[in-house]
Parts: sequence; C-alpha cells; structure tokens
Amino acid sequence: MKKFILGLGLALLAGTASAQTMGVKAGLNYATLTGNDAENYDYRPGYTVGLTARHGFNSLIGVQTELLFTSKGAKREFSASGVETTEKLRLNYLDVPVLLHLQISGLYFEMGPQASFLLKGKQIAEVSRSNTTNITKTVITDNPYPIDFGYAAGLGFRAPSGFGLGVRYNGGLKDIDDEGAFEGKERRNASFQLTLSYVPGF
Repeated sequence: MKKFILGLGLALLAGTASAQTMGVKAGLNYATLTGNDAENYDYRPGYTVGLTARHGFNSLIGVQTELLFTSKGAKREFSASGVETTEKLRLNYLDVPVLLHLQISGLYFEMGPQASFLLKGKQIAEVSRSNTTNITKTVITDNPYPIDFGYAAGLGFRAPSGFGLGVRYNGGLKDIDDEGAFEGKERRNASFQLTLSYVPGF
C-alpha cells in the first residue's frame, strides 16, 4: 500500500515536472487538532520535507504539485490526583497538494486541495508522579483513516536565484479517527508550515 501511494504521488509530480520546473523544499510544521472534541490540544512541532514541481500557464499563473513527508499530530497535558500526564500524538503523512500558484515579481500566493496518506501513527504518554516519570509508546497506525482530505493556502517570496521562503496553512476537511477511543469524535488535522525551497530556473 505504501509503495502504491508513493508511486501515485511520484506519477502526479512527474506529470507536472515534465512541463516546467522541479525543486526541493523543507521546513517546520506546527500541528494540532481542531474540532468539537479537540478543545484541549496544543500545537506540536514537527517537520516537512519533499519535492515540488510547477507547470506555468504564463508568467503569473501556474499549477504547483508537491510530494511532502510531513509529521503532524498534537499534544495535550492534564493532571488528576497529583499525577501529571503529557500525551503526544504523532501522525506521519505523505501530503500531495495540488495548488493554484499566482506569482507577481517575487511574491507568490497559493491555494488548493490536498490529499494526505497516513504512513505511521504513534501515541506517546508521559506520566509523572512524585519524582518518577513513565513513558509509554503505542503504535496507532490502524486507528486514523488511511487517507485524509484537506486544503492548503499560503504565501511567500522567491528570489531570482530560485530560493524561496513560504508560510502555509493546512486544514483538514474530514475527521481523522476510524477506530480506537476517538472513533466517531470530531478531530481534524490542522497545521502551519514555514518552509525554505529551491527551484532552479523558476
């Protein structure tokens, strides 16, 4: 399944890249969960890295396709009867956004849909009482839906050298939980990204 997902993403990317320009990007992903059942979650820092390709219709408008490995999730803290608990949710996805890209001089804007394919999920619980801390790690890859759908919107600046700096918001459109304790609950992925990219000949 993972090989199929990767192959599909590469095929989409290659289709765009063959027409125009291709490059790399990497940066920080600041992720959390939103929804009626996600009020107590805070942002968790992660990362994103991958490939980007753009097909330009003219000097202003184009379509940008990306293949990004992104660490998402969230964290929350709570206490009861002198026991402090920190729970971290790590969800690793392969993100495939297809974005309308508008560029004026070096300034650009982008927005469009995104499909995300779950690669691995892990829950880490740190339970502290007195001077003792116990850490439990549980693989929960089977709990979220294997595919998430959302949208991405952002802006940035690209220099004539091909280097660019961008800020993007990713929002989920569907609840992530298929099984487990949160099945049927309203929790969706959400994150902010700060990335550095390089696209030669852009």
